[in-house]
Amino acid sequence: MADYLLVVDMQSDYVAVGKAYHEELTAAVNDKIATYPSDRVIYILNRFFWERKDRKKKFATGLLVVSSRIFEKRRASCFTNPDLKDFLEGNGAKSIEFIGVDGNGCVKASILAAVKENYQVSVDLSAVGVANQKKFQNTLYKWHSIGVAVEGESS
Repeated sequence: MADYLLVVDMQSDYVAVGKAYHEELTAAVNDKIATYPSDRVIYILNRFFWERKDRKKKFATGLLVVSSRIFEKRRASCFTNPDLKDFLEGNGAKSIEFIGVDGNGCVKASILAAVKENYQVSVDLSAVGVANQKKFQNTLYKWHSIGVAVEGESS
């Protein structure tokens, strides 16, 4: 178990009926969240640079929200939020596990940034949404090549 679990972009903008990701992913994410103490779960919400800051972002329907540790990002990597970086450093985090959406987008960018920040990084593929599986093979190769621990890979 990593020091912190980062739940990336599990919000109604992306995870809902008619969207690329739905209930099955939410159930898998909830299963992973339940394995962590609530004070070790961090939620990342995406707010594009053009979106108004006063519009409340909503978590995906049915998402297990066990902590009030919620950080917004305005770019792909959650490490562009200095408050998140300060929180992790201030709490002595050494390792981070990532889940959420999308494996080729914000999860990928956040993992690459976490490795650059010298965190020990893991990802549980059973709780990561991926819209483009073909492109994801390159993402997996990259993660393996930089030492990311990948759980839940099919052989």
